[in-house]
Amino acid sequence: LVGKIKSDRRRPPAREGDLPLPVPVFWGGRKINGTVEIHRLSKGFFSAYPHDRYPEIPLKQTRPYACLLIEYIDGTFVCVPFRTHVRHPYAYHFRASRRSRNSCSGLDYTKSILLRDKSYLDTSVPALVDNDEYTETMRNLPRIIEEVFQYIAGYRDHINGTCPLHPREYQRRYGRSTLPYFDALLK
Repeated sequence: LVGKIKSDRRRPPAREGDLPLPVPVFWGGRKINGTVEIHRLSKGFFSAYPHDRYPEIPLKQTRPYACLLIEYIDGTFVCVPFRTHVRHPYAYHFRASRRSRNSCSGLDYTKSILLRDKSYLDTSVPALVDNDEYTETMRNLPRIIEEVFQYIAGYRDHINGTCPLHPREYQRRYGRSTLPYFDALLK
């Protein structure tokens, strides 16, 4: 499933308290009417996915796990975390924020989480992210969606045998990824 992502760039960026931002997305020649929101993962998620069994899911005891929630396909959502330190190419690296100049912050595709159960999202408190990073995310949303969908599609194509990767390439791209925890949602 390879395609181009397009989005309506004329929409003003969403602000805290606004309704979810509908983003018309074209993937594989078909239109996907998805929503994009920023959320935190709930305590229920971390109970269902404990760190000792799922070590690649970053555990943040002292601060919330803020993520960009993107509607994927068939009621599945991709939760891409905002991370302070991202030093690999499988991410969107922020360039315009003060924090990114000091710590290489970004949206880390390797730590993406696939969800169908919306109770895993903490809606009791709004997720807070750096204002400059929020603005940069909204401005680059089509690119971010395309890159994260391509990252997931590469993994899905590998596990389905459609386009298997060389073991070294697989290890480089997906060796520390969270996607293997969600194989059942990708088949």
